[in-house]
Amino acid sequence: MKRLPLHLVGRQITVVTSNQGASLATNQPRHQSGQTIIEEIYESARILRKGGNSISMIWVLSQGSFELGRRAKEAARQATEPGRTPQGRCQQAKSTIINNAIGEREMKTLPDGVGKYSRDIDTALPGKHTRILYDSLKRREASVLAQLRTGMARLNGYLHRIGAAESDQCQCGQARETVKHFLFRCTRWDAYRTQMLAQTDTRRGNLSFYLGGKAPSDPETWTPNMDAVRATIKFAIATGRLDMDVEQAANTPRQ
Repeated sequence: MKRLPLHLVGRQITVVTSNQGASLATNQPRHQSGQTIIEEIYESARILRKGGNSISMIWVLSQGSFELGRRAKEAARQATEPGRTPQGRCQQAKSTIINNAIGEREMKTLPDGVGKYSRDIDTALPGKHTRILYDSLKRREASVLAQLRTGMARLNGYLHRIGAAESDQCQCGQARETVKHFLFRCTRWDAYRTQMLAQTDTRRGNLSFYLGGKAPSDPETWTPNMDAVRATIKFAIATGRLDMDVEQAANTPRQ
């Protein structure tokens, strides 16, 4: 978190860690050791959220093949070799950072190749509506929404892609476990969907509507439907699926 450029605007930031203890300590800070570091993480998060960014932290299994973890360790090893010259970017003057941030706001677009999944469900990114989405949510609710809006959720479709799950298939046996499958199609969670599906008769299955995004067909005067967003978050929390590791998900009985 301390390494993130704090002038980012309108981004969906996900921190992936294989240290479950660090993830739990950050989510529920008390008086444990490392409290100063946790406070620094929260201060960085506060600054980033003021720029309309959303932040979530995901724990992944350290066992097995975790490609991102392997690459990170290799990069760290190379960076600490004797005689190694730091390759970090030179610090920018405060005025330059501010001008860059203003420029990003005025562009109203994300760079090509960045956040394709998020842009597909929300054509208004980056935008001030992200503050509407997250400012009224509690920490756990914001974390759940960020997972669903970025696609970097603790679901087999994503976990398999980063090497943290053997298969991308859902335990229902019907399809890949993607965000859309989890929210609308997986038969294991049918009993939990009543309130979420009751939010609309015409847009059921529409990720943009349920995750607070602007669909291409929405008018320019569009605003997120927060009732639908909260119902979606409530559904996700009720299932407990985003709190499970791979082994727990495999042993969860079908409804």
